[in-house]
Amino acid sequence: MQFKNITYALALISLLTGCATTTTGPMPAGKNTYVMSRQEGAFPSGNEPLMAEVLAEASVFCSNQDKEVKLINSNENSGPYILGNYPKATITFSCIEPSGSN
Repeated sequence: MQFKNITYALALISLLTGCATTTTGPMPAGKNTYVMSRQEGAFPSGNEPLMAEVLAEASVFCSNQDKEVKLINSNENSGPYILGNYPKATITFSCIEPSGSN
């Protein structure tokens, strides 16, 4: 009986971790250029604000360097959200000097 409970607990943990939203990056993609993505896990609603979230994370990354984000490219997958093709937003950006610093 205890083995059965452990098996159920492990299965539940696996399912819940598959539902998590994950961020990848920032990963270097050239001189002062980075790629970052945010992906929803299993059972997405399709209403996740992934692009806004990944842009906010890029902004934090750049502001930690006393710089601001310059968006180079962005992409969101359009679905259908089945068979591992989960909602995902990916950006390419650089960190530049703030526009008001002269």
